[in-house]
Amino acid sequence: MTDSKIVKIQTDFKALSKISAELNTASDQLTKSVAILDGALKKLNVGLTVWVNFRSRGDDDQPQFYDIDQIGYCKVNGTWGLALRHIWGDESHDCWEREEGPWLFNDASRELRVPSVDKIPEVIAELTKEALKTTERVQKKTEDVLGLADAILQVVGKEAKEKSLTLAERITVGYKTPGLTGKLSEMMGSDAKEGSK
Repeated sequence: MTDSKIVKIQTDFKALSKISAELNTASDQLTKSVAILDGALKKLNVGLTVWVNFRSRGDDDQPQFYDIDQIGYCKVNGTWGLALRHIWGDESHDCWEREEGPWLFNDASRELRVPSVDKIPEVIAELTKEALKTTERVQKKTEDVLGLADAILQVVGKEAKEKSLTLAERITVGYKTPGLTGKLSEMMGSDAKEGSK
């Protein structure tokens, strides 16, 4: 190796050492900023998953194939937070899709983290939309369940009322008591016969 090549490598390495320190400092600041935002989202306890595309690698000649990087909000290994993933597949085959990730934002590669940051406001907007839709669905389901509960309570109340009726009251309202029905009919029949004599 010539002296000039050695000098160039040494110069480049010194420059890389300096810039890598600055890169790591900037990356640490980004990580801390996202951690603050993540903490605020966790306090909301939204518990919903959303994804937003931030980078796409496609082929104009084959538009059914997709290769996308996404940022979103989901649960990863039991922890909710901003997350990243890479998905790819074929839209002409619904079940053909592959995925790398998801990773919590600060666990993902820097190559994914940096370009995704611009889409964080869209993730929050999507979470808001999904929260509204989910709230409406939950309210509707709650109404349905309350309707079922009311119907069941009416049956339970009716059965309790029936159990508290006396034998005479049951006969009056047309209820039949198992085992006594035949005896009552016989008694009423024999009374009717005796009364006609």
